[in-house]
Amino acid sequence: MTTLHSPARARRALDGATIAALVGAAAAFNAGGALHPNDSGTGDKVEQLHDMLLSDLWYPSHVGLLVAFGLFTVAFLRLRTRPGLTRETRRVVRVMAVVSAVTTVAMVPHLLAPLAADSIADGEPNALTVFMTIDETLADAPWALGLAVLAVVGGVAGDLGNRVTAVLGVVGGVCFAAAAVSIPFTDALDALFAVGGTGITLWALVVAALGARRDRVRHDRSSRSHA
Repeated sequence: MTTLHSPARARRALDGATIAALVGAAAAFNAGGALHPNDSGTGDKVEQLHDMLLSDLWYPSHVGLLVAFGLFTVAFLRLRTRPGLTRETRRVVRVMAVVSAVTTVAMVPHLLAPLAADSIADGEPNALTVFMTIDETLADAPWALGLAVLAVVGGVAGDLGNRVTAVLGVVGGVCFAAAAVSIPFTDALDALFAVGGTGITLWALVVAALGARRDRVRHDRSSRSHA
């Protein structure tokens, strides 16, 4: 049986760059979510989108989210080749690296959407509204669900966090995905964005903290063995 301080766990320690990417991603994701403009709550979804696109908070919030997705992608890409991962965790990480890269790319036109805000000023749906719907449902939602799967697989295996972090990742990923899928059509699940964002942020921070702790254990054991 292995423990947090066992050689098996220490061997799986995250490297410093991956830890930094996870911490940066968590901070940027939390900031982006906190700054995201809210709609007026009146009118249809096209009118609400138009109001948000005109908000002064649109750019800072979405720069934060773009940075977050980019850093998550960096972390997943680094994890693909990290020694000690179980086969199941490595498979999920490889898929998430691709999904996260696609989500990051899709966030660029999402960030720049206010440049075309005038095109929906008449309240009629167009190519922009279609893209925003596709981005939420086919990019953000799969990314969040993939993170939930990674949290479970990596947590149970002890590769990324543990069973506690798995719960954080599942709650965060599922709630964020549910909100992202539904937001183009209804406001009913909007509150889940905050729950999802908090869960994902905490998952990344705790996984990074445990990784740093395991790294210290590995270095301490190595130093004692050479003393």
